[in-house]
Amino acid sequence: MQPDFLTTTKQYYPTQMGHFHGLIRSNQLSHLYLFVGPSQQTKLAFSHWLAWEVVGPNELNAMRINKNEHPDVKIARPSLPKSGSGTKRTWKVDQIRSLKPEFITMSRESSRKVFVFDAIETLQAEAGNALLKYIEEPAGPQLMVMLAENVNDILPTIKSRAQIVHLRPEIQLDTPHNDKTIADFEAWQQLTRSLLFKWFELMMQRRIEAFVYVQQYLVSQLKDEQQQALFLNWLHELTRDTIVFGQIPETQLKFPKLIGLYKVLNKQYNQAQLVKASDAILRDDFFRQFNMTLQARLEKIVLDVAIALGA
Repeated sequence: MQPDFLTTTKQYYPTQMGHFHGLIRSNQLSHLYLFVGPSQQTKLAFSHWLAWEVVGPNELNAMRINKNEHPDVKIARPSLPKSGSGTKRTWKVDQIRSLKPEFITMSRESSRKVFVFDAIETLQAEAGNALLKYIEEPAGPQLMVMLAENVNDILPTIKSRAQIVHLRPEIQLDTPHNDKTIADFEAWQQLTRSLLFKWFELMMQRRIEAFVYVQQYLVSQLKDEQQQALFLNWLHELTRDTIVFGQIPETQLKFPKLIGLYKVLNKQYNQAQLVKASDAILRDDFFRQFNMTLQARLEKIVLDVAIALGA
């Protein structure tokens, strides 16, 4: 029987699922990922699936992961508040320290030990410092996955050490999944990615046409929230590719066919400028909370990136 977390992952994150399958097969997983995006339960399901793939995708391991009883998988959530002090869970330093026996022991049945930390944005400085010690001095091969709603709420010391993955639910095909709906979706993906690549190039070259491009092509192509979420997810992955180009194997790039563009941008700008441009793009996660139109948000990204690259 297929575990629920596998069903959810296939439904909501098929693209990321394929990407991480490739990383696992080629033994190119990073040791620390930060999964950012809406929907706590779907992100947890994806993390359970990833842990399952690492330790062995069989029925026994699925049951043990669901019960948080696998010896090589530790899924941790922040502490519940004391009675009368509110309802929000928060990470406490004592809770991080209590995990020391898990951190200092090697994996028993698998090639690496897996840790999943939910709601990492509630991690404060003292607890964050306690966790950093184990991040920087692992006892053996590990995979650490951290989940958050908003990248801007995470401690910089944690954020700077993690590979950030924007995990947003992808477009759901109409049911039943017939050949026409699949073909329509694939055609939409191909066209939208082409538009994104061209817009990104114009924006990173600080061309005024990037503003016009938003209204002329992008807004009409991104008709609903799911399409917009998938587009922004690709944008964030494209930005990450630009920054890490030359520092990781080309097989780990999300869009390796854009290597030519990455080379040009890395010659044209220094690393500090590229990081500032990335931060400008990631700030859209914050502005998404307000009543701003998609066009206004995308045009703001163009402006903020131009300012960042000109600094």
